[in-house]
Parts: sequence; C-alpha cells; structure tokens
Amino acid sequence: MILPGKTVVAVVAPTQALARTSAALLAVRMRGVPHRPFSLAAYLGRASAPSRVVLCPAGRSLAGDVAFLREVRDRALWGMPDPIVYSAIAGLLGYLSEDPPPRGPRVRAGRGPALLMEGAVGWKRAKAALSGSSRLWIVERAGSVTLPAGRLERLRAGGVRWAVLEPVTVVAVAGNRRLARARPRWKHLLPARTPVWVIP
Repeated sequence: MILPGKTVVAVVAPTQALARTSAALLAVRMRGVPHRPFSLAAYLGRASAPSRVVLCPAGRSLAGDVAFLREVRDRALWGMPDPIVYSAIAGLLGYLSEDPPPRGPRVRAGRGPALLMEGAVGWKRAKAALSGSSRLWIVERAGSVTLPAGRLERLRAGGVRWAVLEPVTVVAVAGNRRLARARPRWKHLLPARTPVWVIP
C-alpha cells in the first residue's frame, strides 16, 4: 500500500517515454502521491532522485521485463552496511541519523576494512581504490556510481561489494498480467513481498 503524502515517488521504466506512459496509467492508483517519471539511466544519474520507486518494465516480453528487474537489482538495489559501520559513518558525516533504518538488506563488512567514497565515483576513482585492501565500498547512494555495466562487472569479479547509506525502497512493480503470473521467475530479484500492480 502506498499512502498519500508529500514524499515523491519515482516511476522508473526502461525509457523516459515508457516512464511517462506508466505514470499516466498509475495516476488513479497513486492519487494524492506526488510522483515523477524517470528512465533508469536518468534516475541513477540524478543525485536528488526520490529513494522510493515504482518499477515499470516495458511489457513487450517477459524476458525483457525480467532483464529490466535484474538490471535494477544489480544497479540500484544495493544494501546498507552493518549497523555498527553505518553508525560510525553517521557520526563522522553528521547529517545521517546515527540509528540506521531497521529494515533492508545488509552488506556485511567481514574482517577487512570498508572504504567510504563520498561524491561521484567514476572509473578513475574506482581504479585507484582497487590498489587498496578494501573490497567493501560504501557510497551515499547507488546513483553516485557512474560506471558502465562492464566495469561494474569487472569490479565484482575483483571482489568489490557495494553498500549505500541511502538505499532505494521498491514500493511496487507495475506490469502486465503476464509479468504478475510469472512472479516465481523474478521474485528473487526484489525485496520479499514487493506488491505487484497490474496495469494495461
């Protein structure tokens, strides 16, 4: 359920045109909730993008819809660091609540050090960070990382794990009936009990 309020919700689709169409189709369901359409690329590229999202696959094929949800998972749905690590960072930065949100996936620090990377992270910074011993890299939000998929995969292969201080919350997946019926094929990509809204 999504409650009316002032917090903006991002309607995220593979393209900006599809995001606008989806936002129009969801207007009745989201009445009273301010929302804005974004392509996934635009969403990740905007530092001020809302943290709550409704995901809207294109609906052209089930394989394409699942691929979109997988891309969102890999690129935007990153977990938070352990509560102890989060609280330590919050104490240093001063603008975060020292108590982390109670829900959401965690990325465990393990025995090695964690690296906090403020601001944008491009390939030059990432490559320099690889020379250090930390393989848990913590950024403010997933959109802070401006690396293409190939280089993200290269870093993953090198043992890099990402964590975020401001995680994305999936409000719902909005898709056609075919996607809803195929939930067993993609439910592992998103948080448990993510609602599915059926739209034309």
